[in-house]
Amino acid sequence: MPRPRRRPVTVSRAALLPGGSDGEFRGLIHDLIAYGHKLDACRDAFAAIAGVSGVQYEILMLVSRAEGLSIGEVAARLHRSGAFITIEVNRLAAAGIVSKASDPADGRRVLLTTNSKSDALLERLAPYQRRINDVLFQCLDAKRFRALRALAAELVADGDRAVALLDYLKQEAA
Repeated sequence: MPRPRRRPVTVSRAALLPGGSDGEFRGLIHDLIAYGHKLDACRDAFAAIAGVSGVQYEILMLVSRAEGLSIGEVAARLHRSGAFITIEVNRLAAAGIVSKASDPADGRRVLLTTNSKSDALLERLAPYQRRINDVLFQCLDAKRFRALRALAAELVADGDRAVALLDYLKQEAA
């Protein structure tokens, strides 16, 4: 029987190498990716029910919870480019699902709000969202929810830094 090959570890921080192995770390990465796929599938299903794309659904949900956001604020919160968000917002506005208005304090900025059509859409979606989200996060009690929320925010910030470093390293490798 051939011996398994020893693979180089993929992390160097001791906290991520229990017993000197990156096996648990690799398992975590695979679990996070798998859960991300499940979240994407749920987002896409909600979007299909609403008759919009996945990213349009994300924009709608964000604007519905923080009325009066600018395109730039939406782009920053969704970690997407302003140009991409502008295209998707224009599609939502053309469908009458979000409203756009000039910022009274700065006429160059466009502010996004919901309207009666989006409010009706959100009311129709809510029962599906409640059932699915309750299952997606059924393992969390209030304490674990707060801890996960804080950890997720930190991981997103770490991810932003990692992607910036990766962009630099790709240029260096070229």
